[in-house]
Amino acid sequence: MRYDRVLLGLRTCTFGAGTWGLPGGHLEVGESLQGAARRELHEETGLWALNLRVACVTDPDPAANHHMQVGVEVVDYTGTVQVREPDRCVSWEFWPLESLPQLLFVGSAAVLRTFRSGCPHLP
Repeated sequence: MRYDRVLLGLRTCTFGAGTWGLPGGHLEVGESLQGAARRELHEETGLWALNLRVACVTDPDPAANHHMQVGVEVVDYTGTVQVREPDRCVSWEFWPLESLPQLLFVGSAAVLRTFRSGCPHLP
């Protein structure tokens, strides 16, 4: 997050191709939620999360996606956004939270709805 903006990537050649989604991925054995979020953010975007927190847990549409989504808010970060996995994501862009793209990745949509509803409180 960048205050009222959220970083989304345009997915390609993977589940949800053509939709915009949050950075993220699977939890590795022995990894904390925050550790996984920090690792995935760096692997996908080149950014390093300096301060983050688990903000919400969502249950997306089970008919479209059977994975639980954990929303992690990156409060502060360092680095420059890069496309580090071009076989999965063709670009990264910061979007205003109140003006998100129409085509959202199913797993990200519920997390973003939670943020947009005002929970958690954003600065």
